[in-house]
Amino acid sequence: MENSHFPLGSHFSELRNKPKWGLKLILAIVVTTLSAIIGAFAIDYNELYKDAGMSGEQLKQAKMFGQLGGTIGGVFSAIIGIGVTFVIFLLISKIMKSDASGKSIFSATLSYSLITGIISLIVILIQWIAGLSPTDYSITSLNIFDKGNKILGAFNLQIFVGAYVFGVMLFATNHFSKKSTIIWTVLYIVVYISFALLGASFQS
Repeated sequence: MENSHFPLGSHFSELRNKPKWGLKLILAIVVTTLSAIIGAFAIDYNELYKDAGMSGEQLKQAKMFGQLGGTIGGVFSAIIGIGVTFVIFLLISKIMKSDASGKSIFSATLSYSLITGIISLIVILIQWIAGLSPTDYSITSLNIFDKGNKILGAFNLQIFVGAYVFGVMLFATNHFSKKSTIIWTVLYIVVYISFALLGASFQS
């Protein structure tokens, strides 16, 4: 299978020889931060704290702190998230004895973070405009049919899109075999859904 035969294949293949990362790093941080900020503003705090017995002033303060925390935390979570993702991708590459350079893997990590981040930003922006709190719904998951259902929320289209981008990266940048790429892609989906289900079980 030629890299150019599937979406993003040529891009990730090119990163082996031209691993640009400066602008992508800035863009990835900006996109991820914007998602966190908009997500904090999209939350329905009235619904979130309705059982806490808060007064109007207390609720206003909780909303302010929540939005402020989302704004400040967005930058740090973006940087940490990119760093952790790079380390994981690098470890997978070393385990599979890939010949891709660390710089190429870092550039590919930024492309992965930017692509998945843009999708997340679009989704949360749509929900904010539509007035759908992310604590109640995710329009790309099955819980769109059942408000607040965290179990259904674990089955999210964004996970499968992320798995595709991850697989393309492994195949085109790291030069994994088709079989290895499929195995790691399936493992990606299983791990993400498992963690989402685990998180949902603690919240239910």
